[in-house]
Amino acid sequence: MTTRPEVNVPTLPVAEVDDFQAFADHLPQLAWIATPDGNAYWYNHQWYQYTGTTPEEMLGQGWQAVLNPAVLPDVIERWFAAVASGSAAEWVFPIKGADGVFRPFLTRVQPQKDQQGRVIRWFGTNTEISEQQRIAELLSEEKRHLETLNQTMAQVSAELDLEKLTQTITDAGVRLTGARFGALFYNTTDERGDAFTLYTISGVPKESFSDFPNPRATHVFAPTFRGEGPVRSDDILADPRYGQNPPYSGMPKGHLPVRSYLAVPVKSRSGEVMGGLFFGHPEPGKFTARHEDLLVGIAGQAAIAIDNARLFEAAQREIAERREAEKHRELLINELNHRVKNTLATVQSIIAQTLRTNSLEAEARSRVDARLIALSDAHNLLTEHNWEGTTLDRVVAMALRPHQSDRERRFEVHGPNVHLSPKTALAIAMALHELATNAIKYGALSNDHGQVSLHWKVEQKNAEQRLHMLWSERGGPPVSPPSRKGFGTRLIERGLAAELGGSVQLSYPASGVTCVIDTPLPTVSGF
Repeated sequence: MTTRPEVNVPTLPVAEVDDFQAFADHLPQLAWIATPDGNAYWYNHQWYQYTGTTPEEMLGQGWQAVLNPAVLPDVIERWFAAVASGSAAEWVFPIKGADGVFRPFLTRVQPQKDQQGRVIRWFGTNTEISEQQRIAELLSEEKRHLETLNQTMAQVSAELDLEKLTQTITDAGVRLTGARFGALFYNTTDERGDAFTLYTISGVPKESFSDFPNPRATHVFAPTFRGEGPVRSDDILADPRYGQNPPYSGMPKGHLPVRSYLAVPVKSRSGEVMGGLFFGHPEPGKFTARHEDLLVGIAGQAAIAIDNARLFEAAQREIAERREAEKHRELLINELNHRVKNTLATVQSIIAQTLRTNSLEAEARSRVDARLIALSDAHNLLTEHNWEGTTLDRVVAMALRPHQSDRERRFEVHGPNVHLSPKTALAIAMALHELATNAIKYGALSNDHGQVSLHWKVEQKNAEQRLHMLWSERGGPPVSPPSRKGFGTRLIERGLAAELGGSVQLSYPASGVTCVIDTPLPTVSGF
């Protein structure tokens, strides 16, 4: 048995020295005492037990033998800096145990000084902090994981581009697991609805995989592609599932080296397997249960994000298809309108040629032309809205514009915004044309001061909306009822009453013509 040097405590009685020795030997920390110039001359029992050294080996600067050579110069420098300054100090460095393993210790040194402030000895303790460092590293790693998860979730929740989205997820998986490389294989469809598989890769260039086929449903990959759950192997080369599927008895030639293997399926909330996350490392035993849990969480978020991206892409395709269909529809409507106008022009030409050799007066020809032009203008207005209808104020403006010229201030027009179906719009446009033409020829607009008011409103009658319009003239020459019903009157009555199920009341008081129109308002799509 070796004998340790006695503690030099000359001021203490022997009994107290023994008490100190017993106290120091039962401390959980390593403890020691050094001379004022820094030479250690006493260590407690814990020191010798941990380091496996003897008192003789530790005298003077013998403690340097149990320090890591890599940190020894720094420890010596800091220790003698404390000795020179006479100040307490603490720092962390590894100390080798009897088993040859270096473990981190928190070392604290405290000087004992006399009444004049001179250092008479140094007390030191070394507290092993392996567990504290392990916990600190775990907390630091967990913090990095949470930061990666939060950053990834924020990115994927705002990303709708499928390629960028899957790359973000794959990169996050590599960072979370410490994998050397990772890949996300996922299923998608093109604009024709054909299904195919794409992938993103992280940690190595994409060209590293470009010469190899996509993973098949082998014994290793099948659980992932079937959505059965995670697959984790400390050494895939030693896994009984590895190399069991021809033509490859394992990895193809030139494949990235994989020993540690971790794969997680990406499944939607409906249970659809969208793809799989795959991660590898050339060294064995790199992936833990914690890594597996993290990837399961990432895969769940990936499924939601991929589902959203798919819906967005499908919506974009549908929007593009609708736009294309709308363009085609507009083209057809414009072509139809062009042909209608050509037909009207042909009718107008035939009538003109017929009436030219007829005894009918020029006024008749002018009326026919005006009616055809009014009908053509109404078609143009409806074409601007793809024949989905238009508004009453636009119909009124279009119908009255040819008759206003310098008479604009003589029209009083007022009414709410009302949406009309194409059929209603055409009938009202032709009725207003006939009323305005009659007012110019015989009524309030035939002199310089007569006026026309046109008011309308919408009323609800028995769950049906009805349009009520009032045309009234004043200030013109005295009016009397016509001796016979002309074509214009019949046109108004046929267009509004017969075709629309409305009613028309034409009155001829001496003060001026009035026309009350009451017609149902059909529901108009697109407004």
